[in-house]
Amino acid sequence: MSRLLSLMVILLLAPSGSILVPAQAQNMSREFHTDLSAGNQTRLTISPASGTADLVLDLTTLTLSWDVRFKDLISKPTAATLNGPSQPGANGLPYIDLAPNGIVSPLTGSAVLNEAEVQYLLTGWSYVNITTEKWPFGEVRGQLDVGPRQ
Repeated sequence: MSRLLSLMVILLLAPSGSILVPAQAQNMSREFHTDLSAGNQTRLTISPASGTADLVLDLTTLTLSWDVRFKDLISKPTAATLNGPSQPGANGLPYIDLAPNGIVSPLTGSAVLNEAEVQYLLTGWSYVNITTEKWPFGEVRGQLDVGPRQ
């Protein structure tokens, strides 16, 4: 990441009115959370499945780590992805495979993002989607909120 872009990200993410301090002294990570449900899908999806996704982005390395948990899917899962850019209620494209080693809850892992993918997260334009054989466009979905689970 260029120094100018790094400074812009720090300025953008710094709490209003705060004084910038050296990067080593700042909290250089952001947390994201969502609840997964069929009701969050853009197409009519009827399923009792539910879940949660908690992600942490290290802003110094652009490494995203995740913990995704789900239950009660009504058919075999086929993919678990992070999608964007997309505002709530719209569809984006998958940009991170959250289950490269198989789709079994809980899904944990990490990946290095590019600058565009970081912006998708920071602007709230990313969602977690779990597709299944019965629901190929997604059985459960959740738009990521910037912030930890409340």
